[in-house]
Amino acid sequence: MMRIRPLLVTLSAGVLLAAGAVSPSAAATAAADAIQPAAAAVTGPQPGKWQQYVDSPASRTIKPTAVVHALARSGSITGPATNALAVDGKSVRLTSTGNRTGSPLLTVDLGQDVGGLANVRILAASNPRPALHACFSESLAYLALTGSENNGEGNVAPGCDTANIFNGFPGVGYTYDSDSHQLDIPATLPGTATDKVLRGGFRYLTLFLDGPGWVDVDGVTVTFTAAPAQTDLRNYAGHFLSSDDTVNKIWYAGAYTTQLDTGAANTAKSWPYVDGEADSSNAVVPGADPTKEVIYDGGKRDRIVWQGDLAVEGPVTYLSTGDKDAVENSLASLASQQLADGYVPAESLVGGHNTGEERTYGEYVTWFVNNMQQNWMYTGDKAFLTKWWPAVQKAMAWLESVRQQDPQGLISFGAANSCGHYGYTDCGHETYINALYVRNLQQAASLAKVMGDNSSATTYATTARTVSAAINAQLWDPAAGAYRYSRETPDSYPQDANATAVLTGVATGTRATSALAYLRAHNWSTLGSLTVPVATAPASLPAFYAPLSSGFEVDARLAQGGSDPLVGQSGEQLVKNFWGWMLQQDPGTTFWEHVEPNGTPNLSQFSSLAHGWASSPTVSLTQSVLGLTPASGGYATWTARPTPGSLSWAEGTVPTPHGDLVASWQHSRSGFSLQLTAPKGTSGSVQVPTFGDTVKVTVDGRTVWDGKHGSASLQNGYVIVNHVGAGKHTVVATPTSAVRTTVSLAASADTTSVAPGSTVHLTTTLTGRASGNLTGSLTVTGPTGWVVSPATTRISAASDGRVISRTVDIYAYVSPQAASGTPSLKVSFAGSGASASTSVPFSLQRTTVLYDFESGTQGWVAGSNVTSVAAVGSFANGPGRPEQGSGALEATGTGTAADAPRTISVTPSTPLNLSGATTLAVAMDAYGGAPGATGYSGTIVVTATDGTTAQITAPINPDSWTTLTVDLSGFAGRDSVTSISASMHAVGSSQTWQPRFQIDDVRTIT
Repeated sequence: MMRIRPLLVTLSAGVLLAAGAVSPSAAATAAADAIQPAAAAVTGPQPGKWQQYVDSPASRTIKPTAVVHALARSGSITGPATNALAVDGKSVRLTSTGNRTGSPLLTVDLGQDVGGLANVRILAASNPRPALHACFSESLAYLALTGSENNGEGNVAPGCDTANIFNGFPGVGYTYDSDSHQLDIPATLPGTATDKVLRGGFRYLTLFLDGPGWVDVDGVTVTFTAAPAQTDLRNYAGHFLSSDDTVNKIWYAGAYTTQLDTGAANTAKSWPYVDGEADSSNAVVPGADPTKEVIYDGGKRDRIVWQGDLAVEGPVTYLSTGDKDAVENSLASLASQQLADGYVPAESLVGGHNTGEERTYGEYVTWFVNNMQQNWMYTGDKAFLTKWWPAVQKAMAWLESVRQQDPQGLISFGAANSCGHYGYTDCGHETYINALYVRNLQQAASLAKVMGDNSSATTYATTARTVSAAINAQLWDPAAGAYRYSRETPDSYPQDANATAVLTGVATGTRATSALAYLRAHNWSTLGSLTVPVATAPASLPAFYAPLSSGFEVDARLAQGGSDPLVGQSGEQLVKNFWGWMLQQDPGTTFWEHVEPNGTPNLSQFSSLAHGWASSPTVSLTQSVLGLTPASGGYATWTARPTPGSLSWAEGTVPTPHGDLVASWQHSRSGFSLQLTAPKGTSGSVQVPTFGDTVKVTVDGRTVWDGKHGSASLQNGYVIVNHVGAGKHTVVATPTSAVRTTVSLAASADTTSVAPGSTVHLTTTLTGRASGNLTGSLTVTGPTGWVVSPATTRISAASDGRVISRTVDIYAYVSPQAASGTPSLKVSFAGSGASASTSVPFSLQRTTVLYDFESGTQGWVAGSNVTSVAAVGSFANGPGRPEQGSGALEATGTGTAADAPRTISVTPSTPLNLSGATTLAVAMDAYGGAPGATGYSGTIVVTATDGTTAQITAPINPDSWTTLTVDLSGFAGRDSVTSISASMHAVGSSQTWQPRFQIDDVRTIT
């Protein structure tokens, strides 16, 4: 890509390569506790000293920092294992007496996630020599040491995680070594065995031997191959720095994640498709200039270019390394794949898996349009825009053709069979997709003006207003105060729907405030904000922590910071909660693809732990907190609009085609001061926050706002000064009235489903602003019989005119005598002349487990279109593990019509008396992938002695657990139940399909 600063360097072909993965074991978990994630050697925030936070290596030769494992197993390790940490003539001998299953293992820690080629300096080796292998892992938790780990990977590739989808994917047996790399021992020793195959992401490198013999290892290094065109990996073109240490670390971890994902265009991954095929990263990205870099979605995997990931990675790159060529080469490679009807595939069509997904992701067509518009804003590259403007118009025409199929005027990708999303599949008329389309229409209107097509600009803008109105008319739920998932699923209110509605301007005023309040009350948990609450997840959208949509929510919250500083502060809080938590996990300086509600990576050992779309805080902190954004192409005009939150100061540099745009600001009770240096040939708008106070504003000592009047204007909590020219400027906002104390409370629980006698963890956050200290008491009360600790917490925090947050952990013990219902904990704060309150509702159920499959099939048998049933501890479809405990029941279906029910059942030896129960609940999971299917459905039937039945048929989501509930409250035969059956089928297809499905946790609710 084109650069804002020259970064080109000539490297040998062998260096243009790159990355690694994660499966739990007791040994690995213990080791993970011992080895903390890497962190920069930081002395604390000091203005001007930003380079101490940079995570990029200082040299392209990476040396390990520690030995994690030195396991002799059936062989031996002679000499200090630490001799492998440096090439200094001192060696450690690895001796194997047989094959790899008993080989000694030596694991070193590179200190952070890296990508590149392994090198092993060898002083001597036996004759004959064993084969020397290197294994790679991004996390200790999924570094397979024993045979059972990673579905058998430990038997054949000890020390590896999994980077290849068809072998060892969660639930799939690992049958051959597709992840280790064999390093050829030189004929003449001493010498260096160098990897010929790139691994794009790993923190831990394990050496093992295959065959009898010994090797004397002098030292291990890695040749770092990411970002090959960047000569000085640490000399970023842009920077950010603030008064908060955690915030700073998050900015640089995001920048490094994207930098690590940047690689040569001939180092893409095409997954092995044939048993025995080895790991590789040598495919060429179609349509890319092979002499330039591209930005992959992840260093380890998928290691191809994706539209949705570029929506984050492109801006991160422009604001950090300034590597323009990498961004534009990536964008052009995807644009070149556009189909004749205007549809743009979501990803590089590298291998069979990718080409098979050519039309899967309709959502990603919206990201193609977004990415092209964003590229124009950052670069002002008219030649690039002119070349691809026809492709943008064709993509917009395809999207509009899909919308026109709906008489009510909203997009659904069902008819196009393009229902794939960033982490789920849905074919409905969704708030999320249509809000993205509204933004596309606004973006296309602005680009049309740049291209001199005013007629198209008007049409796009008019359609944007039409679609926005349709969303508000059809998908806003006034009772919930939030936007619905879709017309088809009207009782779910996801994170992506509500955050994007606010972010794209579909939601304004009280609706925007209400939508964000809904997410804060229902989706937030201890780690961050979930896609949907676990207890109410719809069939097509599982609950998980998604960095992509969490980034939308951060930006939506920060955008509200002017009109409500406490809401703006919640954006900063979400950044610190979620991304700050990820920094405390392995690998420590990069961000994960997705996170399960229990805090594990979404795809276990296959997960990418350096995934570019998780880097969005780098953009949010520069553009919303520091406040610098382009207002027109290439920053010809710009906006400086800070959202300080709890920070007392911030500074940063944004590289632009005109030169650096530099800002710093300070905030205290005495006011807000902004220093700005704008490059020659640019002008902009400076917007300083008032925090709800009456303020006087000066620019370079000249009063532009006296609190009521002036040449500036007051809008949404900001005093706006337009037409600020190039050069240095100082803008000061001084309060002319006392700071008014304001507070808000938010509380969330680890789970909203509780049982009698259980303990629930509540995270309570007080956010507020005061002139001096914010002082008062936080009180939590529960229902009769519940025990709350601490019931009262005294809080005293220095605000000094800034918005601050304090979090208190509360534990509540649920009374063993508690009845089923919806109890709640009441939280209140009073102090400093202000008060606030909130409550956290729970669903309390008295349950009895009927079948848990911890001890076999427990009487369940195959029925129609099912060949067999078995109790399993793991399975091929996601999430690959039981819903509860260590066992589930799996049914293997026959190859028949997809819409034909596959049924299993149980006939108890004596009828079940369920007279005390109101509900029967069954957790169900299933394969997806039925050809031509539009959805999947599950059925539970309860049959009584007299032949009467109670049943439920409802949608289920493949690759995740869905709980189906049968209402027994009015079922007369519930006191004598003779059978329970469970079945599933695909919807909308009669093509042949041979699936499997699972059930678990069959229980009654009283």
